[in-house]
Amino acid sequence: MGRNAVRIARLMGILLAAAVVLAPWAADAAKKSKPKTAGVPHRFYTQTNNPAGNTVLVYDRRGDGTITLLANVPTGGKGQPTPPGTPTFGLPVVDSQGSVDLTPDGKLLFVVNAGDNSVTSFQVTASGLKRESQVSSHGKLPVSLASSGHLLYVLNGESFNVYGWRFSSTGKLTPIAGSDQKVIAVTPKGTKDKNGAPAGIGFSANGDVLAVTQRALPRKYGEIDTFVIRRDGSAEPAHATATPGIDNPFGFSAVGSYFLVSNAGYVATPNGSPPQVGDFTQFTGTAATYKVSNTGKLTLVSNVKTGGRAACWLIVTKNGKRAFVTNTLGATAPTVGVGAVSSLSVAASGKMTLSHQASTAPGFPADMALSNDNKYLYVIDPSSALSAPPPMGLGIKSQIDVYRIGAGGSMTEIQATAATLPPGISGAGAF
Repeated sequence: MGRNAVRIARLMGILLAAAVVLAPWAADAAKKSKPKTAGVPHRFYTQTNNPAGNTVLVYDRRGDGTITLLANVPTGGKGQPTPPGTPTFGLPVVDSQGSVDLTPDGKLLFVVNAGDNSVTSFQVTASGLKRESQVSSHGKLPVSLASSGHLLYVLNGESFNVYGWRFSSTGKLTPIAGSDQKVIAVTPKGTKDKNGAPAGIGFSANGDVLAVTQRALPRKYGEIDTFVIRRDGSAEPAHATATPGIDNPFGFSAVGSYFLVSNAGYVATPNGSPPQVGDFTQFTGTAATYKVSNTGKLTLVSNVKTGGRAACWLIVTKNGKRAFVTNTLGATAPTVGVGAVSSLSVAASGKMTLSHQASTAPGFPADMALSNDNKYLYVIDPSSALSAPPPMGLGIKSQIDVYRIGAGGSMTEIQATAATLPPGISGAGAF
């Protein structure tokens, strides 16, 4: 090897050694210079339903599941006035499941404004909620929202119709032509019937079918409407299914090819009259499983008792193996909160089995949400009896109960916020 070749070899060796020494530093520098992507904040959301100006209550959700109020963000719309309240019982809440809808990735929040017939969308940012759109609900008394993919549909409770939009990554809403469809009703024999009181809207797990529940008191059955979603996002006309012997379908969630539906139970009170909440022959809550086809046909699989009365809200874990139900009238006397939340296992067949119950603070517990990791359950109480003992008085306030989910779906209460929130908080979303 010549002298120049030796020099070149030595130089290459020096450069190689330097590269080995500098490589970790360069990698660290690259990491430091690479801009960090802000993660989705862990939050809990509910709306005030204030007729003077609706707002979203934003809570910080700590690692241990407990929450602290961060902000009160205007929607630009109005909550529903009380009275008259909803067409069912005149309650001071948006009497439905899903008046607040948070996308599964926690990046977008949608809220109904039942008082001025509008829908508001927010983008969730690290610095807080950013309002993107406020649009007409294209109906009267919007009560429930559901999103799937980039589709959002609303249920209008007094005009008995659904309406849909496509939404962008920032939450901008674009109307879908052909999405406006009527909610209908049939008797158990399949003949045309009078509409009941719409309670919730939601998509099948694959997003191909939209469904609406209707209470039909004092009839001994309710209604579930299904709408097949076309490729362009519009909805086909409703197909109505009566639910004989299963009274007042209310909230629901989708698992695989099934709808899991909570049912408030038989109510003898005529529609429009205050319910007789103290009558223990009424409001026996159940949870039903229906198999749903891609044409929207529903087939009953099972119906089980939830262990409480007025089973009105039902949500399910991401893996579809556990459902939680809010029994608004509890398992004993109304307003005391005993046994007001039920935990049910969900089999591969869709059948549910009651496994645990937990109590809430005194009042009438309502909508709920699970944290994105399914470790914590949040239940709103829009009419806490702690702030105004029965009969509920003018000083009524709201609060939130928080539970840690344990093995087998057990629930341990870890927090009850002070009963100081505005009356009538509605809807729930968590990430």
